[in-house]
Amino acid sequence: MKTVFIVRHGKAVPASANIADTDRMLTDTGVARTCKIAEYMTEGKPVIDHIISSPAARAYDTALIIADKLGIPAKKVVTNEKLFTGDDSDVLDLIGELDDSMNSVMIVGHNPFITMVANHFASPKLDSLPTTGVVSVHLDTEKWADLKDAKVIQNFTVWPGML
Repeated sequence: MKTVFIVRHGKAVPASANIADTDRMLTDTGVARTCKIAEYMTEGKPVIDHIISSPAARAYDTALIIADKLGIPAKKVVTNEKLFTGDDSDVLDLIGELDDSMNSVMIVGHNPFITMVANHFASPKLDSLPTTGVVSVHLDTEKWADLKDAKVIQNFTVWPGML
């Protein structure tokens, strides 16, 4: 059994000509909502072997906040450019290439493609995963490479407005 947590980054400062898109930070509201989601997640005591985030500040900071609240060392949070410049197919390939010794992964990225990734697994489908929204699923497989054909068992879907 493999577990995937698909996370959209927290609420960020608006796009501006003065700030590179990769440097946009979380707002205070984004930080607070991310902490709220992380607190919700601690109730289920998830075991997360690996966290892969977009290198954009808003996504990486979201990943670090969640990791901290779940007691996951920051060294387990890595970045991958595909989570910023890629598409849903790139992200599914990234997950499919994980080492099978890992049983769980958290992916932190951006819309619209993070919703597309979530909708590969989620039921019911989402129009748009809200900021700091999380979709968690179990995959009935022992190999990440088989994720596209694995039976999906819905774990939870949550976002700040639900709490």
